[in-house]
Amino acid sequence: MESQTLKDNFSEISENVKAYIRLKTDLLKLTLTEKISLIISALLISVILFLVFLFISMFISIAFIFWFRDHAGPLYVGALIVASFYLLVGVIVFLMRNRIFIDPLVSQISNILLEEEDEDK
Repeated sequence: MESQTLKDNFSEISENVKAYIRLKTDLLKLTLTEKISLIISALLISVILFLVFLFISMFISIAFIFWFRDHAGPLYVGALIVASFYLLVGVIVFLMRNRIFIDPLVSQISNILLEEEDEDK
């Protein structure tokens, strides 16, 4: 009789362990899905903002070229000024790329991936 209850207890513990492992696996899947969706949404927002900034800077550049032609000199000189400005900005961004892009990106992704979940929720 006693061996039967021991067998039942062991069977019950085994089922509970299996259920616990299944729940932990489901929690891991949900947590991973949430973190991946946060990373993708952050990257998507960054790309959209970059494209908006790109279009705005393009129209401002064209406006400056035509303004320069009307007020100071030939069209090609205005285009050279704009190209020189973008070259200077490009060199500065290249030299500071770690501080401007890589460090914040790594920090943001690390914060998303390593964020601790509250056990009380």
